Amino acid sequence: MLHFQLRLEINEFLLINFYASEVHVSSPCRLARRRCDFNTQEKFIVHLPIYTGLQARCRLARLSAARLPLLAMFVFFLSLVMPGTSAAQSTGVLYEPEPPADAAYVRIVHLNPNEKIDVLVDGKMRQSGLKQGQFGDYLILRSGPHEIQLQAHQASKKITASRLEVGATQVVTLAFVDMQKQVKPIVFDDKADLNRMKARLTVYHLADKLGPVNISTADGKTNVFRALAPSSSHSLAVNPIKVELLTCPSANQPAGMGECSSPALQQARAALVLERGDNYSLLLTMDANSALQARFTKNTLESRAAK
Repeated sequence: MLHFQLRLEINEFLLINFYASEVHVSSPCRLARRRCDFNTQEKFIVHLPIYTGLQARCRLARLSAARLPLLAMFVFFLSLVMPGTSAAQSTGVLYEPEPPADAAYVRIVHLNPNEKIDVLVDGKMRQSGLKQGQFGDYLILRSGPHEIQLQAHQASKKITASRLEVGATQVVTLAFVDMQKQVKPIVFDDKADLNRMKARLTVYHLADKLGPVNISTADGKTNVFRALAPSSSHSLAVNPIKVELLTCPSANQPAGMGECSSPALQQARAALVLERGDNYSLLLTMDANSALQARFTKNTLESRAAK
């Protein structure tokens, strides 16, 4: 017979410890969808079916009987703390409502240098104060046609509007490059990566004046993306890593890696921290001085708690 301790981490805010007895060696963890092998001292990630999304770390520990409260008391305690813990207060609710089964996901990025913009979908405000070169949250939309309208954040004045039809489970980035001339946005079909063991990086090349570009590690030893065409995107699933990337016009780095012979204004470096199971974006643009910029961000999904 072996007792074990389960340490439960809820949304990275609330930590709860509980203890259980009457567990046989090599028996499955009855609360988990995946098995806990009680023959080792290693940590495992298990998912509790009681509340979707809870993550727990299952760890062996020989405990005295005096420290073994009933498992039922833990479940009762959890039901009490879920509505009113610091975690719930920090996020409004402990868990987001599930998106509709036919949902599509659309986000906006704009290059208007003069002002912040608000995003309206079908006449309803969905995002406010989006800065130049800042990726918005992925908005959860029903499949079908929608009107995407951008307006000035301060004056609430319409800048541009575009019709978009999306299918179920489609993931889209709309890039408004020149709103002054009412140019239609560039539509990027993003990949929805279900591999939770990898990180996914997507590069969006909106620095069109440079022509095709290469992206390599900053030391020049490894090519990551080669000859990426203007107004295009490319995606790659990689292992979790911390790395600095260098962007260089392809004409000045024929091999796709190594030294970049372009002037400093036509090169850009970005420090990346890629974590397992997350999706990231790298946006290439030109600033007012025609200098290349590379902006790195983690993808985000709009909150549905108040919807």
